[in-house]
Amino acid sequence: MGNDRRSVLACAVLLVVAGWATASGAEPAYRLEKVADGVYCATSTQTAYYVTNSVVIVGDESLLVVDSGASPNGARSLIQAIRTVSDRPIRYLVDTHFHFDHAFGNAAFGADTVVIAHETTRALLGPEALRGRTYRGFVDPLPSRVEQLRQQAGAEPAAEKRRDLAAQAEAIEAYVQELYTLTLVPPRLTFSERASVDLGNREVQLLFLGRGHTAGDVVVFLPRERILCSGDFFNGYIGYMGDAYVDEWADSLDRLARLDFETVIPGHGAPFTGKARIALVQACLRDLWRQAVDLRRAGVPADEAAPRVDLRAHAAHFPPLAEPGFNPTAVRRIYEVLDERQAGR
Repeated sequence: MGNDRRSVLACAVLLVVAGWATASGAEPAYRLEKVADGVYCATSTQTAYYVTNSVVIVGDESLLVVDSGASPNGARSLIQAIRTVSDRPIRYLVDTHFHFDHAFGNAAFGADTVVIAHETTRALLGPEALRGRTYRGFVDPLPSRVEQLRQQAGAEPAAEKRRDLAAQAEAIEAYVQELYTLTLVPPRLTFSERASVDLGNREVQLLFLGRGHTAGDVVVFLPRERILCSGDFFNGYIGYMGDAYVDEWADSLDRLARLDFETVIPGHGAPFTGKARIALVQACLRDLWRQAVDLRRAGVPADEAAPRVDLRAHAAHFPPLAEPGFNPTAVRRIYEVLDERQAGR
């Protein structure tokens, strides 16, 4: 049980089904936290699956949104929330990477909104995105989760808790139904290393600093405000690695550290300040990579290697690592990358 809990936390996937509460009529669908003048961290308050941060950046002439969330319906709620702070046109939507919880809401934005991402993300947001390990690993267990919640609701004596469990089940089932008709919208505009947009008296830089969480991570940087919108490239903890390049990720973070930012709006979790967590994450990533490489060299299969990875040396900064063992998905991915390099791919 400890290993299961640690694996979920180490993946840094914020699944809030267990703690989700039904929204009251007065509660908005999105909470907009003002980080600076015209810069908001937007977080859903009514999501019964994955909670991902979006960012709203307001210029004198137009808006830019960072990440559209996990579904078009959720993104439509995001757009409604945006209209409570600005009526300027949403000219740009940036996908920080291809994962479903960040980019599957793209279809909610109109033709006047230009979707921008790294050139690799355009390919990764093709039909294969619906068959990949990350998406399937989340979606496939959802029907069972719905059934489990309904069984719990049926056995729950407290009326309020029973209604909450039933509402969670209903919300997840509605999301699964939405996925059946989902239209993926890949970016229309891509770049390889950097791009810049002017929203009217506000410069926004889009930067690819190297492969990391995925092959096409983009960070959004506001140089004047010293604000970084990091997607899942840097959340300040040890994140999900199912599509990662773990050794390259540690090196890419060196380039991130050279940017002049103070505030980080991560893809998940609360905004924070400072760069101190970069070195801590790098040290853990490099230790994980070294141990996995050594175990592979010794002929240990990935699924047998995962329980033998020991990252307790980093537990003071990352408490989920307080016990031996690491997420098998991450170790399998390291082996996969090593196999690809050995094959010259």
